[in-house]
Amino acid sequence: MLRDGIPVAGDNGGGLMLLAEVRSTRQLGHALRRLRLSPVIDTFDKVLAGYRKHLGRFVPDGPAPLRYP
Repeated sequence: MLRDGIPVAGDNGGGLMLLAEVRSTRQLGHALRRLRLSPVIDTFDKVLAGYRKHLGRFVPDGPAPLRYP
């Protein structure tokens, strides 16, 4: 979801849009978009989704961290 609340579709550039929205990955997102690597990012996302159960153990249980404006 973008900062203004608009949902982002997962395929066809959604991964790059989210990378461009996060402050720490903004420059990487813009660079990948200029290099037209959206299909690579979408494929990488699909591969990672297949390992979601295994990757979930690295995320701690409990409440999410507080978000400060």
